[in-house]
Amino acid sequence: MELKLEVGEIHVRLAHHEMIDWPCPECGAACKLHDHQPERQWRHLDTCQYQTILHAEPPRSACSNHGVRVVKMPWAEPSSRFTALFELLAIEWLKAASQKAVAEMLGLSWDEIHGIMERAVKRGLERRKAEPVSEIGVDEKAFRKGQSYVTLVNDLMRKRVLYVAEDRKQSSLDGFWETLTPEQISGIEAVAMDMWDPYVASVRAHLPEADGKIVSTSFMWPSIWVMLWTRYGGRKTKL
Repeated sequence: MELKLEVGEIHVRLAHHEMIDWPCPECGAACKLHDHQPERQWRHLDTCQYQTILHAEPPRSACSNHGVRVVKMPWAEPSSRFTALFELLAIEWLKAASQKAVAEMLGLSWDEIHGIMERAVKRGLERRKAEPVSEIGVDEKAFRKGQSYVTLVNDLMRKRVLYVAEDRKQSSLDGFWETLTPEQISGIEAVAMDMWDPYVASVRAHLPEADGKIVSTSFMWPSIWVMLWTRYGGRKTKL
Protein backbone atom coordinates (compact mmCIF):
# COMPACT_ATOMS: atom_id res chain seq x y z
CA MET A 1 0.00 0.00 0.00
CA GLU A 2 1.27 3.48 -0.86
CA LEU A 3 -0.02 6.79 0.50
CA LYS A 4 0.41 9.81 -1.80
CA LEU A 5 -0.47 12.79 0.34
CA GLU A 6 0.47 15.34 -2.29
CA VAL A 7 -2.28 14.14 -4.66
CA GLY A 8 -4.71 12.80 -2.05
CA GLU A 9 -4.54 9.15 -3.10
CA ILE A 10 -4.04 5.73 -1.54
CA HIS A 11 -2.72 3.00 -3.84
CA VAL A 12 -3.31 -0.65 -2.95
CA ARG A 13 -1.49 -3.37 -4.92
CA LEU A 14 -3.18 -6.76 -5.06
CA ALA A 15 -1.63 -10.17 -5.71
CA HIS A 16 -3.01 -13.71 -5.66
CA HIS A 17 -1.73 -16.84 -3.97
CA GLU A 18 -0.73 -19.85 -6.02
CA MET A 19 -3.71 -21.62 -7.53
CA ILE A 20 -3.74 -24.89 -9.44
CA ASP A 21 -6.89 -24.11 -11.43
CA TRP A 22 -8.46 -20.91 -12.75
CA PRO A 23 -12.07 -20.67 -14.02
CA CYS A 24 -12.66 -19.91 -17.66
CA PRO A 25 -14.80 -16.74 -17.81
CA GLU A 26 -16.82 -18.21 -20.70
CA CYS A 27 -17.75 -21.68 -19.43
CA GLY A 28 -16.43 -21.83 -15.85
CA ALA A 29 -14.25 -24.87 -16.54
CA ALA A 30 -11.11 -25.30 -14.42
CA CYS A 31 -8.06 -24.22 -16.44
CA LYS A 32 -4.35 -23.75 -16.06
CA LEU A 33 -2.87 -20.29 -15.56
CA HIS A 34 -1.54 -18.96 -18.88
CA ASP A 35 -0.05 -15.60 -17.91
CA HIS A 36 -1.03 -12.14 -16.63
CA GLN A 37 -2.17 -8.98 -18.33
CA PRO A 38 -0.20 -5.78 -17.72
CA GLU A 39 -1.14 -3.96 -14.53
CA ARG A 40 -4.57 -2.31 -14.44
CA GLN A 41 -6.11 0.21 -12.05
CA TRP A 42 -9.58 0.53 -10.52
CA ARG A 43 -10.91 3.36 -8.43
CA HIS A 44 -12.42 2.10 -5.17
CA LEU A 45 -14.46 3.82 -2.44
CA ASP A 46 -12.56 6.70 -0.86
CA THR A 47 -10.63 6.10 2.36
CA CYS A 48 -11.49 9.16 4.45
CA GLN A 49 -10.76 12.07 2.10
CA TYR A 50 -8.32 10.09 -0.11
CA GLN A 51 -9.14 8.47 -3.42
CA THR A 52 -8.35 4.76 -3.20
CA ILE A 53 -6.85 3.09 -6.27
CA LEU A 54 -6.51 -0.69 -6.63
CA HIS A 55 -3.70 -2.16 -8.76
CA ALA A 56 -3.52 -5.73 -10.08
CA GLU A 57 -2.26 -7.81 -13.00
CA PRO A 58 -5.34 -9.79 -14.15
CA PRO A 59 -4.59 -13.50 -14.66
CA ARG A 60 -5.38 -15.20 -17.96
CA SER A 61 -6.58 -18.81 -18.06
CA ALA A 62 -6.00 -21.31 -20.87
CA CYS A 63 -9.29 -23.05 -21.70
CA SER A 64 -9.30 -26.04 -24.03
CA ASN A 65 -12.59 -24.84 -25.57
CA HIS A 66 -12.31 -21.03 -25.53
CA GLY A 67 -8.57 -20.45 -25.61
CA VAL A 68 -6.80 -17.83 -23.52
CA ARG A 69 -9.21 -15.57 -21.63
CA VAL A 70 -8.85 -12.94 -18.91
CA VAL A 71 -10.19 -14.21 -15.59
CA LYS A 72 -13.08 -12.19 -14.18
CA MET A 73 -12.01 -9.94 -11.34
CA PRO A 74 -14.30 -10.35 -8.29
CA TRP A 75 -14.35 -6.62 -7.57
CA ALA A 76 -15.16 -5.12 -11.00
CA GLU A 77 -16.71 -5.75 -14.40
CA PRO A 78 -14.31 -6.50 -17.27
CA SER A 79 -14.88 -3.18 -19.07
CA SER A 80 -14.90 -0.94 -15.99
CA ARG A 81 -12.12 1.08 -14.38
CA PHE A 82 -14.13 1.30 -11.14
CA THR A 83 -14.90 -1.31 -8.50
CA ALA A 84 -18.45 -2.60 -8.16
CA LEU A 85 -18.80 -0.87 -4.78
CA PHE A 86 -17.74 2.48 -6.26
CA GLU A 87 -20.23 2.11 -9.12
CA LEU A 88 -22.96 1.23 -6.62
CA LEU A 89 -22.26 4.50 -4.77
CA ALA A 90 -22.44 6.47 -8.02
CA ILE A 91 -25.74 4.83 -9.01
CA GLU A 92 -27.28 5.62 -5.62
CA TRP A 93 -26.28 9.28 -6.03
CA LEU A 94 -27.64 9.35 -9.58
CA LYS A 95 -31.07 8.50 -8.19
CA ALA A 96 -31.08 11.88 -6.43
CA ALA A 97 -28.99 14.16 -8.65
CA SER A 98 -28.02 14.83 -12.28
CA GLN A 99 -25.09 13.19 -14.06
CA LYS A 100 -23.24 16.50 -14.02
CA ALA A 101 -23.67 16.98 -10.26
CA VAL A 102 -22.62 13.42 -9.40
CA ALA A 103 -19.62 13.61 -11.74
CA GLU A 104 -18.44 16.81 -10.06
CA MET A 105 -18.87 15.40 -6.55
CA LEU A 106 -16.94 12.21 -7.38
CA GLY A 107 -14.32 13.87 -9.56
CA LEU A 108 -15.38 12.02 -12.72
CA SER A 109 -15.70 13.04 -16.34
CA TRP A 110 -19.02 13.04 -18.19
CA ASP A 111 -17.98 9.92 -20.12
CA GLU A 112 -17.04 8.08 -16.92
CA ILE A 113 -20.30 8.76 -15.09
CA HIS A 114 -22.30 7.97 -18.23
CA GLY A 115 -20.41 4.69 -18.60
CA ILE A 116 -21.28 3.73 -15.02
CA MET A 117 -24.94 4.44 -15.74
CA GLU A 118 -24.91 2.46 -19.01
CA ARG A 119 -23.41 -0.59 -17.29
CA ALA A 120 -26.08 -0.41 -14.60
CA VAL A 121 -28.81 -0.28 -17.25
CA LYS A 122 -27.26 -3.27 -19.04
CA ARG A 123 -27.19 -5.29 -15.81
CA GLY A 124 -30.82 -4.40 -15.13
CA LEU A 125 -31.91 -5.44 -18.62
CA GLU A 126 -30.11 -8.77 -18.27
CA ARG A 127 -31.84 -9.49 -14.97
CA ARG A 128 -35.18 -8.53 -16.48
CA LYS A 129 -35.05 -11.19 -19.22
CA ALA A 130 -36.57 -13.88 -17.04
CA GLU A 131 -39.09 -11.71 -15.20
CA PRO A 132 -42.80 -12.02 -16.05
CA VAL A 133 -44.58 -8.84 -17.15
CA SER A 134 -48.35 -9.07 -16.82
CA GLU A 135 -49.65 -5.48 -17.24
CA ILE A 136 -47.98 -2.85 -19.40
CA GLY A 137 -48.80 0.73 -20.34
CA VAL A 138 -47.97 2.29 -23.73
CA ASP A 139 -47.86 6.04 -24.22
CA GLU A 140 -46.15 8.72 -26.27
CA LYS A 141 -44.30 11.70 -24.82
CA ALA A 142 -43.86 14.98 -26.68
CA PHE A 143 -40.73 17.12 -26.37
CA ARG A 144 -39.13 20.02 -28.21
CA LYS A 145 -42.38 22.00 -28.01
CA GLY A 146 -44.42 19.08 -29.30
CA GLN A 147 -42.49 18.69 -32.55
CA SER A 148 -40.95 15.33 -31.62
CA TYR A 149 -42.19 12.24 -29.80
CA VAL A 150 -40.86 9.20 -28.01
CA THR A 151 -42.71 5.96 -27.31
CA LEU A 152 -42.71 4.71 -23.71
CA VAL A 153 -43.61 1.26 -22.39
CA ASN A 154 -44.08 0.90 -18.63
CA ASP A 155 -44.44 -2.04 -16.28
CA LEU A 156 -47.58 -1.00 -14.41
CA MET A 157 -47.13 -3.42 -11.54
CA ARG A 158 -43.50 -2.58 -10.76
CA LYS A 159 -43.83 1.10 -11.77
CA ARG A 160 -40.79 1.20 -14.02
CA VAL A 161 -39.92 2.04 -17.63
CA LEU A 162 -39.30 -1.01 -19.80
CA TYR A 163 -38.63 0.56 -23.18
CA VAL A 164 -38.09 3.93 -24.90
CA ALA A 165 -37.99 4.51 -28.68
CA GLU A 166 -37.99 7.49 -31.02
CA ASP A 167 -41.22 8.65 -32.65
CA ARG A 168 -44.70 7.14 -32.25
CA LYS A 169 -44.89 4.88 -35.29
CA GLN A 170 -45.77 1.21 -35.36
CA SER A 171 -42.07 0.44 -35.80
CA SER A 172 -41.37 2.42 -32.62
CA LEU A 173 -43.40 -0.05 -30.58
CA ASP A 174 -42.45 -3.08 -32.68
CA GLY A 175 -38.95 -2.91 -31.23
CA PHE A 176 -40.30 -3.48 -27.71
CA TRP A 177 -41.59 -6.96 -28.50
CA GLU A 178 -38.13 -7.98 -29.66
CA THR A 179 -36.80 -7.41 -26.13
CA LEU A 180 -39.17 -10.01 -24.66
CA THR A 181 -39.02 -13.77 -24.63
CA PRO A 182 -41.96 -15.77 -26.05
CA GLU A 183 -42.86 -16.71 -22.47
CA GLN A 184 -42.97 -13.05 -21.41
CA ILE A 185 -45.18 -12.12 -24.36
CA SER A 186 -47.62 -14.92 -23.64
CA GLY A 187 -47.76 -13.80 -20.00
CA ILE A 188 -48.98 -10.27 -20.82
CA GLU A 189 -52.61 -10.01 -19.70
CA ALA A 190 -53.39 -6.31 -20.30
CA VAL A 191 -52.04 -3.41 -22.36
CA ALA A 192 -53.23 0.03 -21.23
CA MET A 193 -52.91 2.70 -23.95
CA ASP A 194 -54.78 5.25 -25.99
CA MET A 195 -56.14 3.91 -29.27
CA TRP A 196 -53.40 5.39 -31.49
CA ASP A 197 -53.65 3.28 -34.66
CA PRO A 198 -49.91 2.50 -35.05
CA TYR A 199 -49.74 1.26 -31.43
CA VAL A 200 -52.86 -0.86 -31.85
CA ALA A 201 -51.43 -2.37 -35.02
CA SER A 202 -48.19 -3.25 -33.26
CA VAL A 203 -49.95 -4.90 -30.32
CA ARG A 204 -52.19 -6.91 -32.64
CA ALA A 205 -49.19 -8.03 -34.69
CA HIS A 206 -47.25 -9.36 -31.70
CA LEU A 207 -49.59 -10.18 -28.83
CA PRO A 208 -51.88 -13.25 -29.01
CA GLU A 209 -55.57 -12.42 -28.44
CA ALA A 210 -54.64 -8.75 -28.42
CA ASP A 211 -58.17 -7.32 -28.74
CA GLY A 212 -59.18 -8.92 -25.47
CA LYS A 213 -56.16 -7.45 -23.66
CA ILE A 214 -56.11 -3.85 -24.93
CA VAL A 215 -57.50 -1.33 -22.43
CA SER A 216 -58.27 2.14 -23.80
CA THR A 217 -56.90 4.95 -21.66
CA SER A 218 -58.52 8.22 -22.66
CA PHE A 219 -57.80 9.32 -19.11
CA MET A 220 -54.63 7.43 -18.39
CA TRP A 221 -54.27 6.85 -14.67
CA PRO A 222 -57.95 6.48 -13.62
CA SER A 223 -58.55 3.92 -16.36
CA ILE A 224 -55.41 1.97 -15.42
CA TRP A 225 -56.62 1.63 -11.86
CA VAL A 226 -60.07 0.53 -13.03
CA MET A 227 -58.45 -2.01 -15.34
CA LEU A 228 -56.35 -3.44 -12.52
CA TRP A 229 -59.31 -3.46 -10.12
CA THR A 230 -61.50 -5.32 -12.57
CA ARG A 231 -58.73 -7.80 -13.30
CA TYR A 232 -58.22 -8.71 -9.68
CA GLY A 233 -61.96 -8.71 -9.17
CA GLY A 234 -62.15 -11.53 -11.70
CA ARG A 235 -63.31 -9.47 -14.67
CA LYS A 236 -61.69 -7.87 -17.70
CA THR A 237 -63.14 -4.86 -19.43
CA LYS A 238 -62.50 -2.26 -22.08
CA LEU A 239 -63.02 1.34 -21.14
